[in-house]
Amino acid sequence: MKKLLLLLCMFSTAVALAQYNPNAPWMKTLENKNNKPLKFEEIVDAFNTYWKDKDHTKKGSGYKPFKRWEAYWKHFVKEDGTLPTPQELYATLEQKRALEAKLVDQSNWQSLGPYAHTNTGSWSSGQGRVNVITVDPNNQNVIYVGAPAGGIWKSTDAGTTWTPLSDELLQIGVSAIAIDNRDSNVIYIGTGDDDGADSYSIGVLKSTDGGLTWNSTNLTFRDNSSFINEVYLDPTNQDKVFVSSNRGFYKSTDGGANFTVTLNQDLDDIKLKPGDSNVIYAATNTDVFVSIDNGDSFQLADTGLPSISSRLVLAVSADAPNNVYVLSAASDRSFQGIFKSINSGGSYSRLDDGSLDLFDGSTQAWYDLALEVSDVNSDQIYLGTVDVFRSIDGGVNFEKWNSWSNPSGSTYTHADIHMIREFNGNLFFGTDGGIYELPAGLASTVDLTEGLAIGQFYRISVSNQTSNNIMGGLQDNGGYAYSDNNWKNYYGADGMDTAIDPNDPNKYYGFVQNGGGLYFSNDAGVSLAGSINGPEQGNWITPLIMNKEGELYAGYTRLYKLESGQFQVVSQNLLDNIDGIAVDPIDSDNMYVFINRVLRKSVDRGATFTVAHTFNGNITSLAVSSTNNEVVYVTTTTNVYKSVNGGVDFEDITFNLPFDTKLVVKHQGLHPDNPIFVGTSLGVYRLDETQNTWETFANNLPNTAVRDIEINELDGNITIATYGRGVWRSDIPEVQAGVDMAMLSGGIGQSQTFVCGNVTPRVTLQNNGTATITDFIVRYDLNNASVVEQSWSGSLAPNENVDVVFPTITLDEIGQQTLSFSVEAVNDAFVVNNSRTANFFVNKSADLDVFDFESQDQEFVVQGGLWERGIPTGTLLNAASSGQNVYATNLSGNYSDQTRSYLVSRCYDLSAIENPVLKFDMAFDIELDWDFVNVEYTLDGGTTWQILGQFGDPSWYNSETLPGNNCRNCPGAQWTGADTTLKEYSYDLVSLTNETSFIFRFNFVSDQSVNNEGVVIDDVRIEGNSLSIDDFENQIAFVVYPNPSKDIFNIQWRNASTVKYSVYDITGKLVLKKDDLDLSDQETQIDLSSFTKGVYFLKIALDSKESNVKLLKR
Repeated sequence: MKKLLLLLCMFSTAVALAQYNPNAPWMKTLENKNNKPLKFEEIVDAFNTYWKDKDHTKKGSGYKPFKRWEAYWKHFVKEDGTLPTPQELYATLEQKRALEAKLVDQSNWQSLGPYAHTNTGSWSSGQGRVNVITVDPNNQNVIYVGAPAGGIWKSTDAGTTWTPLSDELLQIGVSAIAIDNRDSNVIYIGTGDDDGADSYSIGVLKSTDGGLTWNSTNLTFRDNSSFINEVYLDPTNQDKVFVSSNRGFYKSTDGGANFTVTLNQDLDDIKLKPGDSNVIYAATNTDVFVSIDNGDSFQLADTGLPSISSRLVLAVSADAPNNVYVLSAASDRSFQGIFKSINSGGSYSRLDDGSLDLFDGSTQAWYDLALEVSDVNSDQIYLGTVDVFRSIDGGVNFEKWNSWSNPSGSTYTHADIHMIREFNGNLFFGTDGGIYELPAGLASTVDLTEGLAIGQFYRISVSNQTSNNIMGGLQDNGGYAYSDNNWKNYYGADGMDTAIDPNDPNKYYGFVQNGGGLYFSNDAGVSLAGSINGPEQGNWITPLIMNKEGELYAGYTRLYKLESGQFQVVSQNLLDNIDGIAVDPIDSDNMYVFINRVLRKSVDRGATFTVAHTFNGNITSLAVSSTNNEVVYVTTTTNVYKSVNGGVDFEDITFNLPFDTKLVVKHQGLHPDNPIFVGTSLGVYRLDETQNTWETFANNLPNTAVRDIEINELDGNITIATYGRGVWRSDIPEVQAGVDMAMLSGGIGQSQTFVCGNVTPRVTLQNNGTATITDFIVRYDLNNASVVEQSWSGSLAPNENVDVVFPTITLDEIGQQTLSFSVEAVNDAFVVNNSRTANFFVNKSADLDVFDFESQDQEFVVQGGLWERGIPTGTLLNAASSGQNVYATNLSGNYSDQTRSYLVSRCYDLSAIENPVLKFDMAFDIELDWDFVNVEYTLDGGTTWQILGQFGDPSWYNSETLPGNNCRNCPGAQWTGADTTLKEYSYDLVSLTNETSFIFRFNFVSDQSVNNEGVVIDDVRIEGNSLSIDDFENQIAFVVYPNPSKDIFNIQWRNASTVKYSVYDITGKLVLKKDDLDLSDQETQIDLSSFTKGVYFLKIALDSKESNVKLLKR
């Protein structure tokens, strides 16, 4: 038996599995062309024709799996329009290995997973697709799974930990696994992605050492569209190997050394009769065949089955060995019925009565369809498409067993079920989100995906301030956010392009497919802060980018900019969807977009674009040098190019790069040799200006497709997003310049989002060079107005930091403000790290004012762009409490779908108000139990928010619905449904009477579909009695600052003869106490540095008076 690499040399006429699943309905129109390789555009055109008159937004329609395939394989198209063969792919691997042998590789890649995650906002939480699951017949703690582009993985502890077994091979998918029951080290795998065609097939491979190494078998394919869907071993003779493929039934009697085709049919499934392996059942799209001679011959046996169908899958049960079960999809891929034979396939009758759609509306049975009948109790039947349905009475009745959109459900699995299989009474599910187990005798599923780094990432972003903050878009598993060494899944669907604010490492942005919705988080993915709809339908991967000032741009047929929570048109119509965007890191006025082969450039921040260059192949990526913005790098599918005149002319710098597809290019700044890195279908390569030879950058990195690259010069590392093996990171070679002044941060010296009063601009600078810096100039401007500058002189040694603080300024106008900072030092080598931008909101203080919104000076701050002030003219919501104006989610119609928007109050000092009560008038018409509005409050300027009140409080919320099948975002305290008459709502704030910085906001949230008129708010006020000077004199005179704090809280007081305090934790336990403090300084400190983060309560006594204050330790 030859080794795998020798096997691949034989593929002189084979074509890669890049020709999509032939069971997809649009592929049927191309069947007559199978005598020659199909062109990529032929497949795409057939798909577009099929979908012209169909709703592709419906869950389970089958639209998304193809768009994923198209987005990946379009970069592999050759000059003749076809896709590469395994021989060509192997040739590029050999070129890569030749480079590895010649050059010193400076990389040290480590996997960042995701190996595990926390769901912080996704409605369909998952981690990566699993096609197939097999349990070792000799040890049920040993489990194998196959992924579509992540290869085969093994667990030896029942799914607690996992190990990859195929990283040394070409990147492969696995759709079938079989284990020899005589020797568990003997394993067979059917390669390729049978369902989604994310990877090509190289036939059946065999391992004899438990998966450590792999050898070829005799089964290889030499045509343009072969798939393997099942591999079984004869229980009575494990040298007999049975393989189901769309090219027929293959049988080997010598452990894979030789195979014979005994049934020339396009097979979707096979099963062996329990207890009698002479009987084998084989299913095509429309028929079932039976062999009674161990697979040597087959006879048609479809009596009682539908005459026309599009896919059939099979199940058998050791509990009823004569039974055969068939799940059928109709010609439109909808549910057609479940059928049962009690005579080993002699005839069938329908089990279900047809009253329940067991596909639940799905029409993508060609992609996900699974059936299993328990070996322990044949009355238990499970079937899956998008969700799982179950019968416990032999098929008389079925129920929907779980829901893909309810991740908190006890039987949750991710959507799209590719396999259901029982082993030893335990039921396993392979889904688009991972592997789930229903252990025998239990009623709840267990997610076993933790430890599997099989994520198929489209794009990734890394904060330029800290590489520990990452945002990525994951196929079918939404937006993945990384911070504090943990991954958070903060929104669902297909995560796409992403961005992190360069001036705030905690502000994350992420698209879903086609740019249909933008989801954002203000706390690095710990929670979903909101979302807005896209302005039109973009590409499957709609590009998203943020410039150094923090302005966010998106590419559709026009360039759009996010302003005030909405996308605003920037550019002219470019007549086709934009494929990619790049922004000059030095001068944000310079922007580039590309569509297919054409590169366009703008010098006016995207207002107008002109054609700069047209390439011979489609552009896949563009990067502008952060050292010299005249230098531009471009990758096409086959080449790498460099321009030294701002994108007008290009030279080919492909040099010795292998022929694998070039997917992304990135420039490493802050390095005198200007290195660039290119990600390809096989890995990463590096080139710098001192050489014309590319070197591999691949130590410890699997052979995997690299879809995106991010470089963090500050931390000296490179991070990549792979399509099948998750996220990886390596150090990069660094060279320090003589003079390099870097601005680490710029802002107002506090983390709060809302400022009520004065601000103090300040920056933190670092000497990143090798020489001591003795002077520099720091400048700032507010909202592009006049520049303020300050000179510094002294001695700043290498790697030392310094803070520069400007005089305090007073801001009177509410709304968003932007501070732009820059630093200038003589002979500074790099300017790209010399600036920062800080965005924040200025708010005003209020007392007992009534806000009726009749004049402009009564406006509130709006975040998310939905709320508007004016006269309401809706059908149901058309009244004001006083005057004419209100705030409404839409003054004249329905609110937008997929939105989270805030209406933010003024700032209140509740310590100056006796018995404060929040009151407002509201009417609402909201989609019941899907959309909602509630009130949140902050005591720290918007850094953290909490829900005000709870269901059951008087004159307050009408719903306590928690996240579930309906209201996925409901916190359990909200208004939902309809009450269209304006009425007063109120909440007693007496528990917050000591708070000096109280802000509240109306939080409105809508889901992906169905919208009503929304919410109207009027006459917002806090009622109570203003305390007089005498009242204040009678109160305890003290102040606590800062609050919140990471460690030290200062207490100042006046006119007290005795002072003592106690500190309690959230449970009421005394944790700290001080009596008889030194009164001479009228000040003391509380040190909570050794305590955990959270809320504490301070009880302070000055003379005979006591008061309580809440402390927030970060």
